[in-house]
Amino acid sequence: VRITKVSTVLIPIYFGLTVLLWILLAVGGDTGLVALCHAMSVMATSGISPVGGLTGASSGVTGEAVMMLFMLFALSRLTFSTDTVTSDTGGLRSDPEFRIGIALVIIVPLVLFFRHYMGAFDVNAEDDIQGAARAFWGSAFTVLSFLTTTGFISANWGEAQAWSGLGTPGLLFMGLAVIGGGVATTAGGVKLLRVFALYLNGLREMERLVHPSSVSRGNPMGRRLQKGGAFIAWIFFMLFALSLAFLTIALTATGVAFDTSLVIVVAGLSTTGPLLDVAAGAPISLAELSGTAKGVFVAAMVLGRLEMLAIIALLTPDLWRG
Repeated sequence: VRITKVSTVLIPIYFGLTVLLWILLAVGGDTGLVALCHAMSVMATSGISPVGGLTGASSGVTGEAVMMLFMLFALSRLTFSTDTVTSDTGGLRSDPEFRIGIALVIIVPLVLFFRHYMGAFDVNAEDDIQGAARAFWGSAFTVLSFLTTTGFISANWGEAQAWSGLGTPGLLFMGLAVIGGGVATTAGGVKLLRVFALYLNGLREMERLVHPSSVSRGNPMGRRLQKGGAFIAWIFFMLFALSLAFLTIALTATGVAFDTSLVIVVAGLSTTGPLLDVAAGAPISLAELSGTAKGVFVAAMVLGRLEMLAIIALLTPDLWRG
């Protein structure tokens, strides 16, 4: 009964947003099939494209802007739901997940943008305002895409690479994918709320080093995260790290290079398939992996989608309800 009630609320929202994005992309210039696939990929954060990514799409920057707007739904469940504590204390403006996500989308592209001046790359292009705008847009879109574990790369990402003087920043993409999007969204990764809980707990511990008898301050949500949320977030993070280490070792034991194994496991645990094409020095072909290696990758995908805590709960009889 409970599943039915939740489904009747979420399915119309999910279906309606997908159809709306499909229509907007089709109006923007994409063919019906491409628009539908990209719309479904954005809402499911899957990064699947029938034309090899956004470089083969016809909607251009307009289509990317629309897709970027719909990717915001993967940063926080408050964009489509009001059943959380934060919804009663200010909504999106005070939601830590949404604020952290937006901060990353602004700060990371700015760092890449100003690296152009710090490194004195392509000095003759410093007066090219259009090139600078394309570079910043390519960075912002791609950062949000990998943060929400969608994995689409902006058609202007080449401009961003040339502007910053960097090659393919695989570690940046992997780090964003590991952080992930919002809790109870289609995004994968550790999730922004858990990162925020660990951050609050770290600040609290440093404060106690200076003032051991101090009393925690902040709003009710902050105190709640510091009290029990940080412990749960730390458990999940350690389970994620242990899964990452174990699966990487297992994949390396099958004969796959360590750096390749790391990319494959992160792609599976964070549910960000496009990492296989962009995070390593060369695209990784799953067809060339052995059967055992493919089995390890399947295990990583299952763990990434279901999450280790849920699997432990399923396997623990004491948590079952009679």
